[in-house]
Amino acid sequence: MTTTIKLPELLLPAGSKDKALTAFRYGADAVYMGVPMFSLRTRENNVTDQDIVDVLDFARKNNKKVYVTLNGFPHEFAIEQIKTHLAFLERVKPDGIIFADLGVLALAREYAPSIPKHLSVQTSTVNIPAMKMWMELGVERIILAREMSIREVAKIHEVLPELELEYFIHGAVCMAYSGRCLLSNFTGGRDANRGACNHTCRWNYRIFDEDGRVIDVSSHEELREDDKKNHCCGSGECSTEKERGEETEEDIIKNAKSIRDFEKLHFWEEEERQGEIIPVEEDFHGTHIMSSKDMCMIEDMQKIIDAGVCSLKVEGRNKTAYYTATIARAYRKALENYVNGVEKDDRLWDEINATANRGFFPGFLNGKPRKGSVKFEANASKANKEFAGRVVGWSDGRLEIIVKNKIEAGAKLEVVMPSIDDDFVIIAKNMKFGDTPVDVVHGGNINKKVTLDCPQKIEAGIFLRQEARNPGIKKTPAEIASESYKA
Repeated sequence: MTTTIKLPELLLPAGSKDKALTAFRYGADAVYMGVPMFSLRTRENNVTDQDIVDVLDFARKNNKKVYVTLNGFPHEFAIEQIKTHLAFLERVKPDGIIFADLGVLALAREYAPSIPKHLSVQTSTVNIPAMKMWMELGVERIILAREMSIREVAKIHEVLPELELEYFIHGAVCMAYSGRCLLSNFTGGRDANRGACNHTCRWNYRIFDEDGRVIDVSSHEELREDDKKNHCCGSGECSTEKERGEETEEDIIKNAKSIRDFEKLHFWEEEERQGEIIPVEEDFHGTHIMSSKDMCMIEDMQKIIDAGVCSLKVEGRNKTAYYTATIARAYRKALENYVNGVEKDDRLWDEINATANRGFFPGFLNGKPRKGSVKFEANASKANKEFAGRVVGWSDGRLEIIVKNKIEAGAKLEVVMPSIDDDFVIIAKNMKFGDTPVDVVHGGNINKKVTLDCPQKIEAGIFLRQEARNPGIKKTPAEIASESYKA
């Protein structure tokens, strides 16, 4: 007798119609999307009502699902427009409405009564009494707060088996409770709770003393604003090349007598948490004490499925279509491996690391994060692959692509197919821009198309990538020195 394993749905973000269709193509069971005005993603989000209709049409024909977000906290001026939008959703019938505001729920019950109601992570719902209350109000699914461990999730499913539980498995993590943050409001005048977060926590900061002088941590000099033109502020960008020279890894290691001597940093150590050291001043690349690593649970399908989660959610409606495709197919393969009893697949981490990221940790899956969950050194990407281009068409042994990053003649281009098992490599040969042969092509223009030799037909929309020219974050001097003094 064969036992059928019921898998949770794989739910991907869709900040556009193209991203939604890409997610489906690369393995997603469902997507969540929303028009900018009512959604917690206003940047890089151009979803329209017609896009929702088009994606729903595709989903119904392919046994997929679409959830629409109205998860912002609307002020009074937007209420009439929300009523109109909800009436529209009642007509087109998505598979669920995601809300955070109690007033929006009340309106949804009135203007879209037939659409299932899903409670947003923004409500920070973490206990059974709260979930019972929401169920009494008509909620069918809770999108669980990122701060919940999988043990808590399993307990909730045991007590409330009829309640659908959606769990974040991948993406950015806010340094605030379930994204309830006001830093962006104060630093940039953009409301994070209405979809306009400017990611203040990712910024690089300099330190000033009480007299307004810049603290130059790299040399421990204190510089007045008037003196900055003659001195380096610690970023490494102020002095001329001749004045500061270029320091190699060998120079750094040679000159650093010890890691502490080299760093010349001050640190926090809270009295009840001795040994958990936090830098509070900048190094050569600044400090990022509010910036979390990204969440990744690619190795934890067994725990999550056993806990009773019905939907595995990926964060990132502002991310690229390439990111959507890569993450979707990685987690689809992880689920296939779970079904087939495959315990280890190194390709999964290769996939995850092929996307822009800040390093990874498993979120709150196993409880409160400890050391290593905060990213001090930088806020740039660690991707070891780069998005090279996207296929427009193929004809008579020639591939036409839109170029996204520099491609040189002879480059090995990895063809990112919907399944990892089907990937293959082509060589950039006989490239032409129009009728003009070229040895190198550059991205930066959405309409920049080139052709190259390709004996195998590749469908439009497929992604090409290549080894990153500068893989990973450039190591800080402190990191280089630290590695040389490992115990």
